Amino acid sequence: MHQRLKMCAVVNLTRTVFFFLFNLLLQPIGPEHVATYHDWMKDPDLLHVTGSEPLSMEEEVEMQQSWKKDIDKCTFIILAKDLCVEYGEDGGDRPNYILENLNAMIGDVNLFLSNEEDDTDLDSDDDLWNKKETGASKESQKKEVIQKHAELDIMIAVKDYQRRGIGQEAAQLMMLYGAQNLGIRRFFVKIKEENMASRNMFEQKLGFVQCNYVECFREVELEFRRETADAIVGHLRQSFSSDLNMWTCSKTSSRLKENS
Repeated sequence: MHQRLKMCAVVNLTRTVFFFLFNLLLQPIGPEHVATYHDWMKDPDLLHVTGSEPLSMEEEVEMQQSWKKDIDKCTFIILAKDLCVEYGEDGGDRPNYILENLNAMIGDVNLFLSNEEDDTDLDSDDDLWNKKETGASKESQKKEVIQKHAELDIMIAVKDYQRRGIGQEAAQLMMLYGAQNLGIRRFFVKIKEENMASRNMFEQKLGFVQCNYVECFREVELEFRRETADAIVGHLRQSFSSDLNMWTCSKTSSRLKENS
């Protein structure tokens, strides 16, 4: 029997929203997390596989603050559920929940949004007639149909939690969030070609396919694309093989509402 899966999102009273699945919780990265993250990034192996440069503590703090303000960056800390203090699905009333769970940090997962290239042909007879009528340029029309796609970035920094399916679960949860709440229909990852564990996870378990290779960085780019974001949501529902409680975030409020 499949274990019943619940993807829930609850509001933390001190700041924001977090999500949880079988083995993990995701919290938006905050200033409380930076010191641990900085210690992780002293590891040369993590720097290599993530393609990162070492930063000072001050630079890490500045980066966290700038990313928090950037609407095209969704950055989350991964918490191991078995290390977390007790919580309830209603979020409870634990104003110190973030501080209480700093020792449960095991990695991070992020979405970096950018404009998806548009290949739509706007030169049909109707389009040309509309352009003459409105005086709109082809470039301005293209801007109307351009949407976002997302680079997915995952790091499991704590070795005891590597190769346990945590990365796959975090990827699925972030893809579900991106498709459901942000309308993303294309996700892509960039992986060092020798990082076969990550490549196998994305290609064999998540269905990504190679779309590019950058020789100078020895990086493989893999993508997961569907015609619509709803198609990705449907695919993920099937891959979970269970009833899924879907939650969507209001664009005007941090409060979450359950889909009917």
